[in-house]
Amino acid sequence: MRNFLIITIVAFQLIPISGLNAENESHALYIQHVEQAFKSLFQGNNSGTIKSFESALAIEPDHYEILHYLGMSYAKDESYNKAIEVFKRSLKLKSDNIEVLYSLSLVYFKLSQWKAAADQLQQVIALGPTHARGHELIGKVYLKLRKYSDAVKVLTKALELKPNSAGNYNELGNAYLNLKEYPEAITNFKNAVKYGPPGFAAPHFGLGTAYKQLGEREKSRKEMLLYQRLQNEFAEYERLTRLTHTDPNNLDGWTRLARILMQQKNYKEAVPALQKCIEVGNSQNASSDKIAGYYHGLSQAFLNLNFPKHALESVGKAIQLSPKQSIFYNTLGSIYARLGMIRQALSAYQEAIALDSEQPYYHLNISKLYQSVGNKKLAQEHYQAYEFYLSKLKKNTK
Repeated sequence: MRNFLIITIVAFQLIPISGLNAENESHALYIQHVEQAFKSLFQGNNSGTIKSFESALAIEPDHYEILHYLGMSYAKDESYNKAIEVFKRSLKLKSDNIEVLYSLSLVYFKLSQWKAAADQLQQVIALGPTHARGHELIGKVYLKLRKYSDAVKVLTKALELKPNSAGNYNELGNAYLNLKEYPEAITNFKNAVKYGPPGFAAPHFGLGTAYKQLGEREKSRKEMLLYQRLQNEFAEYERLTRLTHTDPNNLDGWTRLARILMQQKNYKEAVPALQKCIEVGNSQNASSDKIAGYYHGLSQAFLNLNFPKHALESVGKAIQLSPKQSIFYNTLGSIYARLGMIRQALSAYQEAIALDSEQPYYHLNISKLYQSVGNKKLAQEHYQAYEFYLSKLKKNTK
């Protein structure tokens, strides 16, 4: 959830001070402070933003919009009591300002003042029945207040206003879970997984709890194990993100980060991470096999993002650097198949099998391709090879 809304900035025209009377000089100085505040805001200088807004309001205190901006800056600085004070000043000047009411409720939420947050949010919804963020937040507040039936109503409305919101589905699942309506809880937790970002752990905990209450212990166990794994991955992702930010030439950090992103199927983030692996690896004279591995990972990420031409270029570089890696040719075959280049795809799969004939999935891939072109005999032969080597693999891993 975003902490604060984005508000359209009103451009103030700078008024020259010279030649004006005292009142106009004062207003011009107010304008200068406001302009400086917005400049600092855009530059990410929150302390400068606060100082300039405070200076502007010391000259002309009755501007509800500027008070709102100052309150948001205080909240960003975690000066919550100051934020509450200026939000209330703003509301005295314009009591029906929905966004100020919402900003005030958000501060109360951060302070765990659930009743105060609910009071403001009820006004938000009354004034703006289609205010999606207001319905989202009051749903969370009702969960904190254990008003689960009320939470179901407002979160259902929030999903009408903002369909496919994974967070709202998860919160609605929690509301149903506390009402002991487990099938409804499971439906909403599954939707949270469906629409959520890769690695969204929370709904798996809810699913595990709901399945346990229904006596489905094996399903519960699987969900709880998945929840634990995703939690651990997220913690490692956070650690590696900080590490690569502070030490951008840490090749091991980038490698681990890219691996986690690929495991989470977060291919959009994996692409720049893998590109950074290649850049840093080349600068540190990493082995050709290692660089080839990064290019192969990049090709898989591009393929999953439906950029087969970029994938083809990347896997080509991987093969140039390390031409005896069977998996590279398997990926090459998949890319050619995606591009409709059947002859090239068959050749690539055959090369993968020549390099590692006991890998079952190479046989499965070429079997599917032969089946698609009507060669049932070779499709059947490779499918039988797939089943044989798969059973052998399972026996060896027991």
